[in-house]
Amino acid sequence: MIIDHIKHISFYEPMAAGITEAWNAIQAMLQEKGELPDGRYELKKGFFKVQRGETKPLSEGTFESHQKYIDVQILLEGQEEMAWMELDNLTEAIPYDEEKDAARWNGECTHHMLITKDMFYIAYPHDGHKAVSHVDEKNTFIKIILKLPV
Repeated sequence: MIIDHIKHISFYEPMAAGITEAWNAIQAMLQEKGELPDGRYELKKGFFKVQRGETKPLSEGTFESHQKYIDVQILLEGQEEMAWMELDNLTEAIPYDEEKDAARWNGECTHHMLITKDMFYIAYPHDGHKAVSHVDEKNTFIKIILKLPV
């Protein structure tokens, strides 16, 4: 798991091939259109989704993991708490679904961090992550979920 400020995203190119090109393409779309509606957008390498919503309590829901794509989540507005746990420390709740590229996991939210505007995180296949959460108060957010092939 990597967590950082968006101004450093290109630094991670060796660990997330295509991240710089993808972020540049996303920025160009945002500059051209001002705001992108929720939905899926194709890129040369991978794709991204725009997602808006409200957080849910950290105690609810499950962790997720992916095998085909590296998950890069970029907060454009608002904030969320994100929990992380290595898969070895989680219990499978829903087996891997190849079509959705996702498995669901149960476990303790031992490690969590507040992610705010202009921050991003990268989840690799061994990273169980629980996004879109809050500890104390519900928050709203707008984010990019970038999927880059492993």
